[in-house]
Amino acid sequence: MILNKTGKNILVLVGIFDGHIPGIIEIIKDLKSLGHNVTCYVLDKYEKRLKLTGARLITYSVGEIKLPPMAPEIARIAFTFSKCCDIILERGLKSEEKYDYLLYDSFFDGKEINKIFKIPNIIAVYCFPIGEMTEFFKGSIENRSRSLIPINKKYNLNLRDFLFMHYSGDAKYKLMLTSKLFHIQSNRIDDSFFFIGPSIEERPIDNSFTFKKDENKKLIYICLGTVFNNNLEFFKNCIEAFRNSKEFQIILSIGKNLNVKDLGDLPENIFAFNYVPQLQVLKQTDIFITHGGINSINEAILLKNLPLIVIPQEADQFDNAKQIEKYGAGIALGNKTINQEILKESVLKILKDIDKYKNGVETISKSFKESREERKKVFEKLFS
Repeated sequence: MILNKTGKNILVLVGIFDGHIPGIIEIIKDLKSLGHNVTCYVLDKYEKRLKLTGARLITYSVGEIKLPPMAPEIARIAFTFSKCCDIILERGLKSEEKYDYLLYDSFFDGKEINKIFKIPNIIAVYCFPIGEMTEFFKGSIENRSRSLIPINKKYNLNLRDFLFMHYSGDAKYKLMLTSKLFHIQSNRIDDSFFFIGPSIEERPIDNSFTFKKDENKKLIYICLGTVFNNNLEFFKNCIEAFRNSKEFQIILSIGKNLNVKDLGDLPENIFAFNYVPQLQVLKQTDIFITHGGINSINEAILLKNLPLIVIPQEADQFDNAKQIEKYGAGIALGNKTINQEILKESVLKILKDIDKYKNGVETISKSFKESREERKKVFEKLFS
């Protein structure tokens, strides 16, 4: 790779979760366009997507994480994250390359990792707002941190829990992939925050997805994301709420952990898939029922100004749901109180006052777009 001698040398620690990839891809493209040299440590499963940025990639693989069969998903995530840290630190010890900036996903403990890399300037990327950690996540910090004990001993560091790192917000400089308006804790905002708006990752058209919309019906797209989506009862409630409806056509994206057959017989107006090309579907959608993951919200708002029904499952989704309801962009529902009647009533409520909800969506959309307009100015300031 030919280096730009006038640009800064930037090392990026790319996040290890699907939801963290779209934002960092656009940041890297922006930094490259400004003449900087970007090197990324990236998991092999994201290599193809990161190649499109033109950055130099250092890929790595964590292999299989072996845990007891009944271990919760959050334990697998914690051990995977610890393995990633170990690989990155080991490579950092061996590397003789010099960088001007360390740009890292907010789940990494950038300050501790930089004790190995010794890079002069460090900046964190926050893919979703810094809100309150849920009680479930607070209560499991000690268990999640156990996976870091051998890593800390090996490198003489004090790496902290990945969720704590995000919610503590202790990075010196924070690139926030949202707007100031949408950030739930305005009292925490100070000069360390730089709001640059969300990103939508361009994806090629998936021609294997052959769903055809019925133009005589409203399309409702229902998805609980890629992590906390193993909720068979919820999807069955959705089916019964809209079974054989003459008004609505339904797409269910049920994730890879459920089997479509477990949903039972589907009526002709309801379609279920383990995978859905979300951007393609959102362009045809009239109402989006979502878990409230930040990428889903960003895509719905920026792509089509879609009203939302948000049913948060975990993590930042509760804060996101509050903001959607606060600005009148949709309805927030409690996961434990969901039933067929509530689902249908919520859809009808939005359709009855569709202009009001679209105005709420436009308020958030405008703030996102205004934040995005600040990107070049922010990058020039931070990477000068």
